[in-house]
Amino acid sequence: MIDSAYKFLQTREPVLLSKISIEKIIAARNTVMDYIHRDETIYGINTGFGKLSTIKIAAKELADLQVNLLRSHACGVGEPISTDIVALMMYLKIQNLSKGHSGCSLEVIEKLAELLNKQIYPVIPRRGSVGASGDLAPLAHMCLPLIGEGEVQYRGEVVPAEKLVKQGVYSTVTLGPKDGLSLINGTQYSTALILYALAQLRDIFVLAELAAAMSVEAVLATDIPFSEHIQRIRKQNGQNIVAGHLRNFLRNSAIIRSHVNCQKVQDPYSFRCTPQVLGAVYDTMKFVENIVNNEIQAVTDNPLVFPETGKILSGGNFHAEPIALAADYLAIAVTELANLSERRIATLLDSGMSGLPAFLTDHSGVNSGFMIAHVTAAALCAENRTLSNPASVETIPTSANQEDHVSMAPNAGLKLLQIIENTRHIIWIEFLSAAQGIDYRNNFTCGDGTRKGYEKVRSLVPHLDKDRIFYKDLEKSQSFYNDRGFIRKVHTIANESV
Repeated sequence: MIDSAYKFLQTREPVLLSKISIEKIIAARNTVMDYIHRDETIYGINTGFGKLSTIKIAAKELADLQVNLLRSHACGVGEPISTDIVALMMYLKIQNLSKGHSGCSLEVIEKLAELLNKQIYPVIPRRGSVGASGDLAPLAHMCLPLIGEGEVQYRGEVVPAEKLVKQGVYSTVTLGPKDGLSLINGTQYSTALILYALAQLRDIFVLAELAAAMSVEAVLATDIPFSEHIQRIRKQNGQNIVAGHLRNFLRNSAIIRSHVNCQKVQDPYSFRCTPQVLGAVYDTMKFVENIVNNEIQAVTDNPLVFPETGKILSGGNFHAEPIALAADYLAIAVTELANLSERRIATLLDSGMSGLPAFLTDHSGVNSGFMIAHVTAAALCAENRTLSNPASVETIPTSANQEDHVSMAPNAGLKLLQIIENTRHIIWIEFLSAAQGIDYRNNFTCGDGTRKGYEKVRSLVPHLDKDRIFYKDLEKSQSFYNDRGFIRKVHTIANESV
């Protein structure tokens, strides 16, 4: 399921409901309507919400109840999240509702799919959810356009949803019993944040490995610590995989061969222990992917409908604790990835450690070279360390203590994304530093993978022969990370069998 979500993110293929899903949706809906017809009291269908769940709602007010739910809960603040994350939220919500345990009407689910397929993306402020009872505020903003309210981004422009309705781009849908609650109750915002983070990390991680391999060449470090024999007796899966990637990147490196009999005995840990540290990050990513994969396939709203027994049960599947803890864990892992990169940058710039010119410039003093680029990396690392403090332990009771423990998963996801953004810059600074260092290695050729990395860097940024405005070099990171063809080659080389 997680691979399907990644594919959707890249292709935006139309989302269609299967025949089996439609049958499940209708069966659950019929169960909800049976309760209504019997006038049985059931939370969220004919009662208020949260602390107001003791208030019975009259049949004539049930439609108003669901509309008011969307309006009152759309309380988000801050800059809007990206349309990529919005699209994932919509995709995940459709998945959730299609399981046939929500009781939402087929018409509402089909309308949400229609908006997604037309790339009509609701404007969703990034802050305002505590991750239980689900991501109420973000999901309310997401669903307002279904009734022609709120704002959407359409064809690159932010417009009122009502405008598109009047133009005939789409028509609104009428909410019935439980529709509003089914739409806004769930973990789709929290899950979309961490899923988006994982999608980015698939590429950032292998590029971090490649940058490490280039740094190994630049400082004339040895590749012996990456030996398969050493990894095999540690028995950590990630460590073995990372070491294999590094060996592939450094394969046929004339730079490595040029100093096999040098006087250096051991390299700093940031070089020698790369498989151990990045391997642990890799294992963390895989652990988190498993949690997220389970969540994608889950039903996380409340109450839940079981057509096979005719029961509607109230529980707590909306609580995003699994996602909160996973996001916090992943934040720590990515912070460590960045820490290791920053340490290698520092070594590259230290002539006593690297044997390279001080700050990677021929005429230091009049030229500062890479001195402040490292300061930038250090600043970003420090911010990452602050952000890697866990959000999941910061629970604050809400809804008059009815919701007395919440996950704070959205906060965990948002700071994880900031850590990833910071780390992208740090890794790029390492690439620039390593390429500069390789320039001083007597024109010896790089390895099979490191040569691709070096050539890509040099296609974007020339050698720094004297000081120039450096931020322009840093801005080239966008072109670097957006080159899908190059990144595919890196993945291919990393995973080649030798």
